[in-house]
Amino acid sequence: MSNRKRSSPRNGEYSVGYGRPPQHTRFRPGRSGNPKGRPKGSKNFHTVFAEELAQSVTLIENGKRKKMPKARALVKQSINKALGNDPRATAIVFDQIRRSEGSGKAPVAVVEAGFRENKLVVESIVRRIRLAAEAEEEMDASPDNGEAPK
Repeated sequence: MSNRKRSSPRNGEYSVGYGRPPQHTRFRPGRSGNPKGRPKGSKNFHTVFAEELAQSVTLIENGKRKKMPKARALVKQSINKALGNDPRATAIVFDQIRRSEGSGKAPVAVVEAGFRENKLVVESIVRRIRLAAEAEEEMDASPDNGEAPK
């Protein structure tokens, strides 16, 4: 390896070497480095997925036609399958309930259809969620002065 410093090009000379590509192969101003890349205005997967879930679909519920977003229909179908003793759907619904417990948003569960046992289970879950939320609010509201609760 030489200890010689690079000298600047003189008289319009340009030395090609490491980190100094030939000028004719450099990117031109205003031209993309990937001209066949993603076209402008194209949407990513998340955007397409969200748009598809927002589209409405017509369902027949209790003999009446209802229009609702696909996302809502999907949630209804998952919950109805969970109430019909589908173990995979039940796992998905309980996972979502646990996630909403942690975020402070207690799900509103009004069970009108299904078996009596399922209704009791869901009501007990809702009761536990509400009690946990109330206890958390009490802990946040009470001053921490080291006294034991009465």
